[in-house]
Amino acid sequence: MRKKLLVTVIAATITGLGGCSDSSDSSDTPAAIDTNPNTEFLATLAVPATYNFESRFVAGEESAQYSGQVARQVLIADLNTEIGSKLEARIADGTWTSDTTKADVLAVLNSYFVEGTNAVGDNPILLTTTPPTLQTTYNEISSDKNLVDKLAGNDSATDHKDWDAGAFEGWTAASPQALVESWFDIIATNTAAQAGGAVRIHPVTGETLKVYHTDDGLDLQQLVQKFLLGAVTFSQGTDDYFDDATEGKGLLTDNTVADGDKPYTELQHQYDEGFGYFGAARDYLAYTDEEIAGKAGREGFSEGYHDTNGDNAIDLNGEFNFGNSTNAAKRDLGSQSGTDFTKTAMQALLTGRTIIARAGDDGDGALTEVEMAVLKEQRDIAVSAWEKAIAATVVHYINDVLTDMDKADANDGSYSYAAHTKHWAELKGFALGLQFNPRSPLNNGTRFKAVHDLLGERPALPGGADFAAYRDALMAARALMQEAYGFSQADVENW
Repeated sequence: MRKKLLVTVIAATITGLGGCSDSSDSSDTPAAIDTNPNTEFLATLAVPATYNFESRFVAGEESAQYSGQVARQVLIADLNTEIGSKLEARIADGTWTSDTTKADVLAVLNSYFVEGTNAVGDNPILLTTTPPTLQTTYNEISSDKNLVDKLAGNDSATDHKDWDAGAFEGWTAASPQALVESWFDIIATNTAAQAGGAVRIHPVTGETLKVYHTDDGLDLQQLVQKFLLGAVTFSQGTDDYFDDATEGKGLLTDNTVADGDKPYTELQHQYDEGFGYFGAARDYLAYTDEEIAGKAGREGFSEGYHDTNGDNAIDLNGEFNFGNSTNAAKRDLGSQSGTDFTKTAMQALLTGRTIIARAGDDGDGALTEVEMAVLKEQRDIAVSAWEKAIAATVVHYINDVLTDMDKADANDGSYSYAAHTKHWAELKGFALGLQFNPRSPLNNGTRFKAVHDLLGERPALPGGADFAAYRDALMAARALMQEAYGFSQADVENW
């Protein structure tokens, strides 16, 4: 979506998304000879510009509903706010004192992670917008939702690897849940100590360390948030709802009848839930990349959300851009080669959902062989763009860490421990999530393990014996990422 408005006639360009065109440079080959049924089918689709699809069972009702996924997006965002500022705010206002224990802090963290809306459901959500959000509590979005149940390894019916039995890589932890719990334990220990009066000062820079900082290079706020965006949203989207490896799940679900008394079929809902984990607003294509990224743009769009229906409220079920969908825009903005992860992903998602809807409009809803083939193609396009945006974000933070290391070497007072650890945590947290996509090019052979062997579990800090060598390791990791995803040299150097 680059730096211009996307007023796009999707149907006119949709054949290019299918990857099936067989055009020839030879003037002796008539263009009309292309008889690929997938290409012909794509050319007949009228794809809407927004993610709205009327129910074929209940007249006038929206069939695309994914409130559970929105609730988890908000739980991740608010847990991030809790770790980043609310824990220390309790200390500052006297709510937490020397009597506060690690268990007290863990209870707060797990109220989002383990209990979810069963604990915080009637609490005001922490995410704020202007105008205010339509939903003011978690239960107004969706009830009975948490994060731990949807973490890779815990909702395991479709997992392409057994994440709880040794398949989890990139960190010394028995499982994704065990890793999150280990980070929570450190945060809780630090918070209880600070509530008791312990203040940690970085010995070189003089920075006051936060409760989420460790003394050996970790920013646990960023690690938790970025890892959850991979181990919950990316994992669920790619290895569950958009997958076709497990009968009765994902794309292999029924599209002929309503799902109980709901206004959608099971297949429609599975696909919509995958869309909800990508995190895009329904009118994502109406935003510029600057607006999705929350960096600039028109009034009412420039913070990454927009009151599309003009009711003076931001409906989190369609008018807000969450998580990974925003990083796609940030990387498009920084691309030198002209990547368009945002547009590519959204158009493919819209095309796939249109195929599912049309199967019901034209027949009983059962997908033909051609319809299923094209649906899988569009899934592959969307998931690839989604993953490339994450991978490009890893590259971006590798570059940030290299800059932090240069500042340390310059010894001119510009180096910040907080910035260094933040950037490293973001690159590592995002990189860990790439293992959860069964179609990931990084997971071919030993690339994923090689990248994480180079990254390690801590950044090299100034003064350490391995500081210079770690710069070489980061460059090698970046080169492996470039190779896996086919990124241009200009992009990997400038992201």
